[in-house]
Amino acid sequence: MQISASYRTIWNIAYPIMVGSLSQNLIGLTDIILLGRVGQVELGAANFVAIYYLVLVMMGFGVSRAGQILMARRAGEGNTERIATIFYNLVYIELGAALVFWLFMQWISPTLLRYFIVNDDIYAAATTYLYYRSFGIFFSLFGFALMSLYTAIGRNRAIAVITTLLFVFNTLFNYSLIFGKFGMPAMGIGGSGLASTLAEILGALVGVAYLLFDRHLKPYHIRQVRRPEKDLLRRLADLSLPTVLQYFIGFGGWFLLFSFIEGLGKQALAISSVLKNVYSFYSIPAWGFASACNAMVSNLIGQSKFKQVLLVTKRTVLFSFVLTALLCLSLAIMPRVILGIFTNDLAVIDGAMSISYLLVGIIIIGAMSTVIFNGLLGTGSIFLALCFEAAAVVVYLLYAYIARYILLLDLAYIWASEFLYWVVLAIPAWYYLQSERWHKVEI
Repeated sequence: MQISASYRTIWNIAYPIMVGSLSQNLIGLTDIILLGRVGQVELGAANFVAIYYLVLVMMGFGVSRAGQILMARRAGEGNTERIATIFYNLVYIELGAALVFWLFMQWISPTLLRYFIVNDDIYAAATTYLYYRSFGIFFSLFGFALMSLYTAIGRNRAIAVITTLLFVFNTLFNYSLIFGKFGMPAMGIGGSGLASTLAEILGALVGVAYLLFDRHLKPYHIRQVRRPEKDLLRRLADLSLPTVLQYFIGFGGWFLLFSFIEGLGKQALAISSVLKNVYSFYSIPAWGFASACNAMVSNLIGQSKFKQVLLVTKRTVLFSFVLTALLCLSLAIMPRVILGIFTNDLAVIDGAMSISYLLVGIIIIGAMSTVIFNGLLGTGSIFLALCFEAAAVVVYLLYAYIARYILLLDLAYIWASEFLYWVVLAIPAWYYLQSERWHKVEI
């Protein structure tokens, strides 16, 4: 599949990813909204450990992003036969990584979390949630491989269908297992973790059905299972290692930021949990445009259309900014109503209100920065992207640490570190894209 840098192409690639991201995001939001009706401990613990889980699962996403870049490049070259081989080798790596992550969560995480969680109630709830949630890692990483395949070949409607069904499954299981409905046991926070795992199992089964019956995959011969190729596995590992480290650093920094906040008390963590999920929801358009920009840049380079790379990045940044800003109007106009969706605790809502306008600015700057950064990733300059990510994380964590422990500032100043992060990340990435030094990068 060969593409152009037109606005229509950008939208056609981005909007199904947005729908998929919406459904995927609603899975986490469902957990938080329902647990927000249980109590501050459950709300804060689920959000805290969900970020910890994301540190691991997004490392798997980093592997899939490397596979997506390779498949998109081969698609741009018209080498459809190679795409299936890349996909299956990507699946093998993902499942191997999932086993390592699952063993880590089962044996090491309970001890490790003790160093980051001060409150005993939050620790007990967090480890319970993680135990049940850990079994879903295999299906999460397999799902990432599927998303990479469909994004690389421009078949993003499949992502929307699969993740929408995943959201429906998760909602039903969460409601049943948290509160003990429809004959299910009332498991509280543990039920939420188990519900997400069961939903991911069913989502993976839907994904397999797509692989078997989607007629659009016929030219790629996906149904013919390929054996592992040692050289390709090594190539995927080499290409994904900087990306994996990038996501580990990025989400690891996010986890550390929340560990700073957890030390402020249950209410501060609950407030930040609500803000984090509002943040995630309003960032959905940006994620869709960022993923589209990544795939399109790689595809255009595969076609040797180097001059269109900066053009498609600029147009995608504009698209992401406009749509995100329009969406954020609702948060700016009626923040109390939006925050009230996530919890009925008035103290938490009042605390989040004081940071809501800052959050609007963070979301909008992030909508532009993440597209620019993913344009950089699409060029294949993975190691450089890792360096930019590491620098941004160091700057924002250093600021957050000084604000929290030295200057003893309140929660709003700690959250301002997110704004700083996106600015520091975007500036060098944009400069590099304009320099055209990426023309010589081969993957």
